[in-house]
Amino acid sequence: MRALVRESETTANSFSFIADSSFFKTKLLQLECHFTWALRKEDTDLTDLLNRLEDQINFDLGKKAGVARTYNSIGFVKYLLGSHDEALSHFQRSVELTKECHGEECDKLLVVPCGNLAWLHYNRKDYEECKSYLDQLKEIKEKYPPDSTSVPYPEVLGEKGWTFLKFSRKYYERSKECFRKALELEPDAGEYNAGYAIALHRTETEHTNPTDSLTIKQLRRAIETNPDDDVLKVLLGLRLDIYEKYDEAESLVEKALENSPEHPHVIRYVGIFFRNHGSVDRAVALLKRALERVPNSSLIHHQLALSYKKNNIITSCLFTYPWGYINIMVPLQYTYYPWNIADYL
Repeated sequence: MRALVRESETTANSFSFIADSSFFKTKLLQLECHFTWALRKEDTDLTDLLNRLEDQINFDLGKKAGVARTYNSIGFVKYLLGSHDEALSHFQRSVELTKECHGEECDKLLVVPCGNLAWLHYNRKDYEECKSYLDQLKEIKEKYPPDSTSVPYPEVLGEKGWTFLKFSRKYYERSKECFRKALELEPDAGEYNAGYAIALHRTETEHTNPTDSLTIKQLRRAIETNPDDDVLKVLLGLRLDIYEKYDEAESLVEKALENSPEHPHVIRYVGIFFRNHGSVDRAVALLKRALERVPNSSLIHHQLALSYKKNNIITSCLFTYPWGYINIMVPLQYTYYPWNIADYL
């Protein structure tokens, strides 16, 4: 009889587990977060992505608000790599920084990290913690009813756009659409204008006339709303250079370098500009300086290799593979780069 009772209790617990799991899964699939955005690890090099995200944190490239978002993305990459404890600490750090940076106005910005935490606890079968975060998200939604059931808060669209932009070139079009929708809701938001400009820069084909270029128009708009963002100025300079607007392009590039002489992204783009104009030695010097700050940046190694190649120099190249980096000496004219440069522009 006792055996039958124990068997009955086991069966009941099993059914309860399945019911709990199904209940939470239904709720979780409705969330807006990294776990529901169809981010496939097959579409990127997770090691290189992790290096780039950590560089952002190490040099505070996105300031505190951007760093909070970066911790969120790192948490998801750690999850994909199987490091669930590290994923948990990064998601929690994202929540902490968001609260520090935005205070009482942080609720909508907590939607994504709280969603990630709910998913992570669900996958760890910690249903009490999962329910706790689902309850927090329900409270946020009740406090700030969204204007539409199909369009998230602009804060969520913005983080989604930046995530797509960082994760893989395959998601650039999705990134562009997120920023476009965010701007429909908040047209003067500097962050969304910047994201939309960068997404356009990476996807738009060239036109015969610069006045037809949506990228140039949006870069100018982004600079208006982000007057201290020197990366945007260099990108506009590079784009104008394509249309032979050399004077304005050079002025923008020189000002950006003067204002942000240690910013690795600014240095990287300025190096490209100078190499395109034949100043290879100056480009090499700048790119080497950038590598002092971000030594594992595959893109900067690639740009430095291209600069050396222009002078037919044999040099040391950093090759990126899923399992790590290999540094070898090669003749540059035979160099093959296994990464896709568009993932990092």
